[in-house]
Amino acid sequence: MTLLQLKYFISVAETGNFTHAARQVYTSQPTISRQIQMLEDELGYALFNRNSKPLRLTKPGQILYDGVKEALLQMDYALRMAEMATEGKSGSLSISFQAGYYAEYIFLSIINKLREDFPSLQIQCSKLYSWEQIKGLTNGSIDIAMGLDFPHWHELGFDVKQLKKVDALIVMSSHHRLSGKQSLEYHDLAGETFYFTGPNGYQVNKIFKGRFDLTDVHQVEVPSSEIAYFKVLSENGLTISNPYDPTSLNNPHYHSIKFDSEYTDAYVCVVNPNNNNPVINLFLDLTKEYYIDTEKQPGEP
Repeated sequence: MTLLQLKYFISVAETGNFTHAARQVYTSQPTISRQIQMLEDELGYALFNRNSKPLRLTKPGQILYDGVKEALLQMDYALRMAEMATEGKSGSLSISFQAGYYAEYIFLSIINKLREDFPSLQIQCSKLYSWEQIKGLTNGSIDIAMGLDFPHWHELGFDVKQLKKVDALIVMSSHHRLSGKQSLEYHDLAGETFYFTGPNGYQVNKIFKGRFDLTDVHQVEVPSSEIAYFKVLSENGLTISNPYDPTSLNNPHYHSIKFDSEYTDAYVCVVNPNNNNPVINLFLDLTKEYYIDTEKQPGEP
């Protein structure tokens, strides 16, 4: 049994097809088929039900997959750490969360896992505005920026990986005329005033995407989300946020309603392609479960 055979096995198990797996690991279909057969001969049992399309694991194959997958991940981490030591890397990682968008409530658990698995790593976290993140990514003081998928990340040539999708919520005072509703229609919002932070904040025209006549909706830009929430209470207006916002979450002063629109945000992980810090890949490996596929153009809502 070789490490290469195990990697081939994992690839076939995840693609369900010898040809697709061969492309994934940059080899030929006959080669990967032969190596899997050799592995099965050595083990003494079949790993795949070859009568199914796509290929399905047998029961012992599933048990082997679960164990080998975890072992290979740990081996990969160990190899990356050894690489860092060989290259004299300091073993540090700087991660910044974009102020106002609460990605830390999802992804800090990944950072904690990284700290547990690699206690020698020095991980620094910060909360910065997007212009500060751009400066840090450019000068190398920040390795990873976490935030929402705004066009400037793409325009500046950064590598952007889309992660978890985020719904938009309309937030109002618990005394607002709409606070008794659990859902909203476009006509409910006529005559209302929205307070938002610009230019990269949630904006009414993004949420509605031309599906609603905005002449009856007022948009007022304010300098921070704190001011927006104050205006919601003091002026009985509305603002837009997301389900991870701790200000409105379970707060008796506010009522939040998910708005059914075509607009969907996504959290992103942003890195400078010129940054060769190998610890970045450790973090990216841990965020794979949050990756999303999308056909939209980069930076478009």
